[in-house]
Amino acid sequence: MKKYLLKHLLFLFITSIFFSSNANQNIKNDNNTEYKKANILVDSLIFYYDTDSAKYEFFAEQFNQTEFKSLVDSNFRQLFFDRTDFLRRKYKYKEAIPILEHAISIAREKKDTLSMATFYKMQSTLYYYLDNIDSTSAQLNKAYDLFKYLKNDAELGAIDIRKARIEYDLGHYDKALEYSFIALELNKSAGDQQKMGISYLQLGDTYLYLSNYRDSKKYFELASLVFKKVEYDYGYYEAIANYGLVEIKEKQYRKGISKQFEALKYWNDKNFEIDAGYTYSFLVEAYLGLQQLDSSIYYNELAKKEFHKSNYNSGLCVAYLFDAKIYFEKKQYQKALDSALVCYKLASENSYNVTLELINYELYRIYKVLKNESKSYEHIEAYVLLKDSFNFNPYALKSDAMKYQLKAEEAQLKQQIAEERALIEVEKGEKTKQQLVNAIIISIIILLSFFISIYYLTKNRKLNKNLSIQRELISEELKVKESLLSEIHHRVKNNLQVINSMLNLQTQYITDDLLKKTIDDCRGRITSMSLIHESLYRKKDYKEALFSSYIEELLPRLINTYETDVSRVQLVMDIEPIKLSLDDSIPCGLIINEIVSNSLKHGFPYGKEGEIKIELKQKENKVLLTISDNGIGLEDGKTFNSYESFGFLLIEVLASQLEAELTINSQNGFSYHLEWENKAESDVSEHA
Repeated sequence: MKKYLLKHLLFLFITSIFFSSNANQNIKNDNNTEYKKANILVDSLIFYYDTDSAKYEFFAEQFNQTEFKSLVDSNFRQLFFDRTDFLRRKYKYKEAIPILEHAISIAREKKDTLSMATFYKMQSTLYYYLDNIDSTSAQLNKAYDLFKYLKNDAELGAIDIRKARIEYDLGHYDKALEYSFIALELNKSAGDQQKMGISYLQLGDTYLYLSNYRDSKKYFELASLVFKKVEYDYGYYEAIANYGLVEIKEKQYRKGISKQFEALKYWNDKNFEIDAGYTYSFLVEAYLGLQQLDSSIYYNELAKKEFHKSNYNSGLCVAYLFDAKIYFEKKQYQKALDSALVCYKLASENSYNVTLELINYELYRIYKVLKNESKSYEHIEAYVLLKDSFNFNPYALKSDAMKYQLKAEEAQLKQQIAEERALIEVEKGEKTKQQLVNAIIISIIILLSFFISIYYLTKNRKLNKNLSIQRELISEELKVKESLLSEIHHRVKNNLQVINSMLNLQTQYITDDLLKKTIDDCRGRITSMSLIHESLYRKKDYKEALFSSYIEELLPRLINTYETDVSRVQLVMDIEPIKLSLDDSIPCGLIINEIVSNSLKHGFPYGKEGEIKIELKQKENKVLLTISDNGIGLEDGKTFNSYESFGFLLIEVLASQLEAELTINSQNGFSYHLEWENKAESDVSEHA
């Protein structure tokens, strides 16, 4: 079991190199101005990530809104690699995925096939660390098809190694081995030194599975030499750690431990938590072999710490498996059971089938010692079932490895094929009758399939025709309703204008200034409501209108109504394009009309200069309206009381209708701040 666990750990450790080494890491920058600006954005994001979240969010938004279509393809790939690889190293996999989706859409628009393939490959890395095997496979397949179209053997080899990793996770060892050797041949043909080194790592791993430690060490040593030559430090220390693991397997524990500490220094310096966690796990195995159980516990705690930091459940699951093994050796069976159950839960929830097999065996041992025969039997049965389901045959694996190494076997295979073809020709006459029967059966099946297909095709056409008719009917009904609603808004607007005109005529016969002023105020409010219906009529939107357009039309009318000198009183508008429902538009419009009218009438007497500022913004589903002036405000000694003025009272009533929070500040002029929930947003969600 220890040997099997070590092999499992090594495979995880080696293949992690393919999911952390994305393409285009060595692309050089040029003097492109846009590329330099984009690089500054990425550098700012990295700098402010841990120091200032507000600035980080600001630069992230700037990055997302920047167009990168004019960038040279190599710079384009490097830029998005830098942006998302930083998030990957911070374990923000979900945050990086939509950024790559955006990059893929740009690459698709540019018809940049290489960038699309590269970004799909990078996405597969993120999905892999999220334990989403289906999405990982889907992205790898997309990348594989594009790289195949580009005839890029080096990248095809890298993808085949990743596929091998996935097949290993699923317990398909034969397929994992097949993909590994396909990758080796592709990397050889591509002449890519770095990926050849990775292939040597894979060969070393394969021979370790076969317990061929001599050849395993040979290939790990070859990998380290290649990585050192191309100055790929990550791969070099990966090879060193694996070489040390073989020495641990050979019970040369001290030599193996020395190699692990050499690699560990690099992992810690570069903050590679997952790799450090695996190296700690190798040390745990070494100290278990030396029966230094306290040291094993110490390094296993360090491994768990690294896996916790990186949210890497697969490594964490293995660490709890080691806990169970260590405490079992210490005869602390309850602690062993507790750790084993944690491991079992993680492995079951995340489908870590290899670890699940191993932990079932440990639970069998623990329950056996604890005299719980039923549980012990349950787990040994599960262990056997899992082991059988993997269909792992070490002899077949060894045969496959030899097949790829010895060309003579390939020739022998060709000879066998030729002999089988000759035998087929001899038996061909005897089998003709059976083949004819088979052909008839197949023909009948094909005919039946054809008629069934015709039947369902006809049925689907009828259904599609009925659906098309229903859509047309619904569309016509919707047009009629929209037309009727538009006509209602038009008539309401006209009726309000008639009332306004009648009030205007009436004021010509009124001598009472107070009454005349009251009627003029009413006319202003009617005009405000009329503009809302006019806006809805023009927009032909049966739910909501763009309220910002209404404000931009209302305020100039108020300026003209009160004959305000625009050079003396300036109107400052900071208005976002926001939609409001009709129920909110009318009271909001009346509030704006009332407040601005008050400011124009009373805020700037005797030629006083100043400004009226209106801000309309939306924050999430909240609407924020602020209207302020720097006029004379209240006279000295007076305090604000809404009940002394009809206008103030009206504002409060309308705010209550909006269900808005109203704040009034009468210092240094007047300032009104309203905040309420945008019902237009909820209407949209209800109709969605």
